[in-house]
Amino acid sequence: MSPGSDKPAIFPLARFRVEDQSMAPSMVPGDFVLVNRWSYKLGKPAQGDIVVLRDPENPARHLVKRIASMATSGCYFVVGDNLEASRDSRAFGPIAKDLIVGRVWRHVKP
Repeated sequence: MSPGSDKPAIFPLARFRVEDQSMAPSMVPGDFVLVNRWSYKLGKPAQGDIVVLRDPENPARHLVKRIASMATSGCYFVVGDNLEASRDSRAFGPIAKDLIVGRVWRHVKP
């Protein structure tokens, strides 16, 4: 996933481009998502939320995943919709809330 902007969240929305098949068929390479970077400033991610997060194994890369569950206090288990093609918490474990960039607000097909 390539970021439209990774600057401090002065403006709440950021655009990201989907680059892999992990969320197929709902999101495919070339699609764009608009992310609300302020969505979890006061609240917590909920099961089923689709989020953009920093890859815990490569922080320069971003991933789009679905919150499957809260693993421990402040950590979340995330998965892709395409379980066969997704590298997610099954591979890298639960992720900390501070790795979550924000909640996907809109999905746009090119």
